Amino acid sequence: MIRRTIAAAVMTYMLFFLVCLGCSHAQVATPNTNVDAKQPETVLFERAMGAMKNSKYVAARALLATLINRYPDSDYVPSAKLSIADAWYEQGTFRKAEAEYRDFITFFPTQPGVAEAQLKIDAIQKKSKN
Repeated sequence: MIRRTIAAAVMTYMLFFLVCLGCSHAQVATPNTNVDAKQPETVLFERAMGAMKNSKYVAARALLATLINRYPDSDYVPSAKLSIADAWYEQGTFRKAEAEYRDFITFFPTQPGVAEAQLKIDAIQKKSKN
């Protein structure tokens, strides 16, 4: 009886040891080897800016909206919001551009792009009066 108890205790200890060894091995086996990799929001923003340069405004807006929705606390959100407005403006859809510029000014009043956004709103309003 004592032999069985000792054998069960040893087996339990070995099983516990193997499980712990497997857990620590999994952590060691998957280190972050790509330290210089860009953050996903950076990649999204760069792809969107590339689409803007190539006049692919729908794709740019989709990438920027994805960035805003997936990473709402990212430092890229204000620039993404302003870039969405710029995409509408460049496409000639001025009402949507104006709405996006106003949203940008409302949500990010301290950002450097506020003056530019206000100038674009003024230009849109002048165009609509003519």
